Amino acid sequence: MNPSFNAQREIPTFEELSRQIHIERPPTWKNAKHGQQWLNTFRDYAFPKIGRMPVDSVDWPEVLMCLSPILTEKHETAKRLSQRIKTVLDVAKSKGFRSGENPVTAIREGKVLPTVKANVQHHDAMPWQEVPAFYAESQTRSAMAAKALQFTILTACRTSEVLEMKWPEVDVDAHLWTIPAERMKGGQVHLVPFTDEILAILEPLRALASDYVLEGQIRSCRN
Repeated sequence: MNPSFNAQREIPTFEELSRQIHIERPPTWKNAKHGQQWLNTFRDYAFPKIGRMPVDSVDWPEVLMCLSPILTEKHETAKRLSQRIKTVLDVAKSKGFRSGENPVTAIREGKVLPTVKANVQHHDAMPWQEVPAFYAESQTRSAMAAKALQFTILTACRTSEVLEMKWPEVDVDAHLWTIPAERMKGGQVHLVPFTDEILAILEPLRALASDYVLEGQIRSCRN
């Protein structure tokens, strides 16, 4: 925290304190991407409206000004923004920059915002009876995407886990893939045993000498 804030009792703006929290809390982020997303949410939906306001001046009307425009179309984003604003205001209170109840808490308990039921769209799962034929067809293809699909089917892992797999995670001799906790949704290390068929997919890829096992596919997904 900037010493001048405490020494002179100057109240930082909402943006100043948010950025300071972002700097101070790297150990709490799941990964660097998560930390950047935390700040980007403010950049897109809060800083333009309340970023220059002294943090002790942010009350429920200002919070609503940030949340209301995205509540329906970007409901999950609004929920994350709400929680992150609450965090900044809680920190502000702990540092003596504001007092009283957190306006985000007041909004929630007072049910000021309408309840929005998120419409989650799921893709239909392939009937299991069709999987063997589908897998066999993928084996006729040499593209990296086909190999990624085969690997996903054989390991039953998430697509993101497969695409971000790196060679240091793979122990060919032990027939084991260790997925780090920071790449797992549950935040715990996950061990995936390899069958001979999985190893047969991996072996030709070692010659590419790249960081990512499925190098070509991870690049195409990022572009």
